[in-house]
Amino acid sequence: MKKQTLLFYAILIYTGSLAQVLNHYYGNLHAHTGFSDGNKDSSVSGVSNPSGSYAFAKLSQNFDFLGISEHNHYSSPGNPGFKLPRYQDGLNMAAASNQEGQFVCLFGMEWGVSSSYNGHVLVYGVNQLMGWEIGIPGVGTNYSIFNAKSDYDGLFKKVKNISGAFCYLAHPYVTDFSTGASAATALAYSPYNAAYDSAIIGLPLRSGLAFSTSQNYDDYSFGNYFDYFKRLLYVGYHLGIGYDHDNHYTNFGRSNGGRLVVMAPTLSRQDIMDAMRSMRFYGSDDPNAELHFTLENNPMGSICSGSVYPSISVQHIDRDGELADSIKIWRGFKNDPSGQYAQVVHIQRQSDITQWTDYGIQSGIEYYYFTEVKQNDGQWIAGSPIWYTASAPVTIAESTNTGPKLLYRNDVSRATLCAPAEDFFNYSLYALDGRCLVKGQAQGQVTINLHALETGVYWILFTQHTITKTFPLVITNP
Repeated sequence: MKKQTLLFYAILIYTGSLAQVLNHYYGNLHAHTGFSDGNKDSSVSGVSNPSGSYAFAKLSQNFDFLGISEHNHYSSPGNPGFKLPRYQDGLNMAAASNQEGQFVCLFGMEWGVSSSYNGHVLVYGVNQLMGWEIGIPGVGTNYSIFNAKSDYDGLFKKVKNISGAFCYLAHPYVTDFSTGASAATALAYSPYNAAYDSAIIGLPLRSGLAFSTSQNYDDYSFGNYFDYFKRLLYVGYHLGIGYDHDNHYTNFGRSNGGRLVVMAPTLSRQDIMDAMRSMRFYGSDDPNAELHFTLENNPMGSICSGSVYPSISVQHIDRDGELADSIKIWRGFKNDPSGQYAQVVHIQRQSDITQWTDYGIQSGIEYYYFTEVKQNDGQWIAGSPIWYTASAPVTIAESTNTGPKLLYRNDVSRATLCAPAEDFFNYSLYALDGRCLVKGQAQGQVTINLHALETGVYWILFTQHTITKTFPLVITNP
């Protein structure tokens, strides 16, 4: 079953007078096939290569893209057993399987080893295999671009210099990605490095279960990398948080319902890759939950500045009607002298929407904000940050009291929607499951009849020129 994105489930991001609609696409970038140590059930499934794996994934529910990231080295047969000619084969199979607008197929590598002070890094956008092996049976030199084993400094710097490429840290441990075979020189404990920051775009909220054989969407990992994410933000890195499956069996998109969710204008390879590099993504246990997180109309992943106290909006939408038990907004800044990582600065309970303005910032400091949502069933969603630097003097935004307004009481039969100008605007009334109940165009203001609505939560979407806003509407006694 493929996801159809409704207008209500889009966020409008404005740059000048142009509007860009960002849709939500659900998938995974960490998976393996029989080209290395994946498709371990190929004798039963009949699937042993990327082509068959993409075909399988296209039939998974709430799944719009799959990235296959084979191990970049051989070591021994099946462990992981990857050979250089297979890299071009994988790129070709991904290109042949890709269906723009329907399902996106990507191919990359998982670089590195998992021994002490090392670690695995997903690399996409590099069209040649990076490695270190020689003397491999039937191949000889098992790389096109040499990068010594355990040389993460070299890896990050090489990827930085390849246009369109990025690194995504796979199931990271606190002492991983060391430059000196010690914990002290691991990425998380070394000083900030701008070259590394240019290459690394994120890491997962959860990963795996890598060797799950489930096809019932229910075999979740209960571990997480949330604290590691906060540690790297404290060091100063600009990176997002996603979700991994790390499939080694033929269950792409089906081992569990968790998803890497990418916000992009279209379902195309170019837009998915651009969104990943821009950190417009989040990790979700829920397979169809949408997280809208903006700071002064800038989406997650943005690095921005201004002269006003930043206003943050968060909206959680679940197409199955699940509500948010809590929405948290976190804030921090690089090398906080208190030694604290990001701290929770705002909590909203039992609501799918919250807004908060930070009046406690100082000019000249780059702050980062991110959000997490816990649903009532315990499922977890975490979003990539937005970075914001204020210039002095910091003021209250002039638009605070000039936006559209919704005037109503819970126990009356109509609501009035008022525009900030006497120009025409569009409005739509939605049920919580996404059904559009009323839509129209008005000038100045409009009165919407609520008499036929049952008790429950609804949403009104307002658009006028470069303004877009959603209003929660709670009916308690229709």
